[in-house]
Amino acid sequence: MTEKRSSVLNQISVIILLGSFFGAFFVGFLVYLLISEHDKEGALKKAFFSYIITQAVFLVLVYIIRLSIDKTIISKIKSITRAMDEVSLGNLDVEVKASGNDELTDLAESFERMRISMKTIIEKLER
Repeated sequence: MTEKRSSVLNQISVIILLGSFFGAFFVGFLVYLLISEHDKEGALKKAFFSYIITQAVFLVLVYIIRLSIDKTIISKIKSITRAMDEVSLGNLDVEVKASGNDELTDLAESFERMRISMKTIIEKLER
């Protein structure tokens, strides 16, 4: 039975969404505190409106951050994972391609060197 795993991207998104919720609530609360001294009746309405606007801005930012993380990190991890799965099944012809200047690119390059070394050793043993 295969266990369903949680995506790192989903976990990061939940953390960012919770942060945006509390951040927007804090902004709304500050607006309420600042306005309530001068306008008791309209303070709650304006605080709620500022909360909604701030939350909308935060949600757009969270979506942009999620897309950025997916493009820069998760796609590289998935590519490396697919190649590792293929190699573990005996397919030493699959290449790992990653570009950039980060740790995931270093990992992909190290895996590619290992794959080529394994393929070379197996070819030598077969001769």
